[in-house]
Amino acid sequence: MNIRASQAYMQTNVSTTDQGHLLLMLYDGALKFLQQAREKMLEKDYAAKGILISKVIDIVNELSSSLNMERGGELATNLNNLYFLCTARLLEANLKMSVERLDSVSQILSGLRSAYAQIIDKPEAKKAMAEISARMNPAASLQQRKAVPQAMPPLGGGNYMPRAKAQAAYGRSAQQASPPAAQP
Repeated sequence: MNIRASQAYMQTNVSTTDQGHLLLMLYDGALKFLQQAREKMLEKDYAAKGILISKVIDIVNELSSSLNMERGGELATNLNNLYFLCTARLLEANLKMSVERLDSVSQILSGLRSAYAQIIDKPEAKKAMAEISARMNPAASLQQRKAVPQAMPPLGGGNYMPRAKAQAAYGRSAQQASPPAAQP
């Protein structure tokens, strides 16, 4: 397969996959790169091993940065600590040529992937993912704005006021304040 075609396929796959399955794809990629790094380490191909470990570190950093520490509470904190531990072990594995450290990271990520795969298709998880997708999808948020009466905060803060009153308070006409119409 042509490299551009495979990149286009992967980009399409990523852009059309829901967040839960993207998370599984990240775990799968990390586990694949860990296995490849292990093989390169045993073959004493140090350059390839380092590149593969760097890819795993990038994925672990992406997993960590995607955590919502405010809303995730103790679970997000614990996951963040696990990701930090994984990164430290990956760096140590790279420096000391430690297959055991790679294997320990593989066990951690494999366990997390397995646990997440069990809950991803539950109705509660699907509902939460749909809500997140709706907030992130501009077309969906435009539909929500049309369905819900528009209101803007008053200049001094406090309670919300009707849209027309807010526009007058801000000195805007209805045309200036309205979002542009979506183009087909």
